[in-house]
Amino acid sequence: MWGWPLRWKPVVTTHTSTSCQFPAYAPVVSEAFETFQCLPIGTRIGSGVFIVEQGMDPCSVYLLREGLVKLVHVNADGRETMLGLRAAGWYAGAVSSLMHTPSTYSVKTVTPCVFSIIAAEDFSMKLSRSARMSRHFMDTLCNELISQSVEAQFRQNSAEQRLAQFIAEREIQHEQLRTMDPLPLLKQMELAQLLAITPEHLSRLLRRAALSQSQEMLRAECKIAELVAADSWE
Repeated sequence: MWGWPLRWKPVVTTHTSTSCQFPAYAPVVSEAFETFQCLPIGTRIGSGVFIVEQGMDPCSVYLLREGLVKLVHVNADGRETMLGLRAAGWYAGAVSSLMHTPSTYSVKTVTPCVFSIIAAEDFSMKLSRSARMSRHFMDTLCNELISQSVEAQFRQNSAEQRLAQFIAEREIQHEQLRTMDPLPLLKQMELAQLLAITPEHLSRLLRRAALSQSQEMLRAECKIAELVAADSWE
């Protein structure tokens, strides 16, 4: 069970404030695809399944309708890196399918997911025939580019700053943007991979954060007790 500062928050947040900071870690949710008429019926796939393999040409495009997936890259030395998380509205295998190139990463389900599975050879045709789907796909690509850029910037920060950003994104609100809170769905190893730190260092950071919070709460309680005591003498 995750303790402070990573307690359960609402899984999906509707962002309405004027904050312009695009999320680096919280996956964007887009459900506009629900209005598309050309989508195949959803197919449920369990957790822990690779739907796209690194180095392979995708045979299908997987439009994620429900659930959470992670993007994983393995380098020549066998080191695994998590490139990010994706939620409803994301197209797995789409870019590789359109460009006729092998995927540079694998896509693995974190939770049980529901996908609309479109044959690779049919995907381009569906985009050309549906203006709504084409616009939705372009919006998804734009979100992808911005998210990758922001996440790359945060990788230059300290591990403590990256963890603080992850925590902040659980409550930060954005204009006309919805995100999923991935924390309740992630194992500690996966969170460490997402933040590009070791699990051991993540544990130390969480303990330090919990201690700091406890000290702040204690100071607040002492201040309240002082105010109550002062009020009782009036």
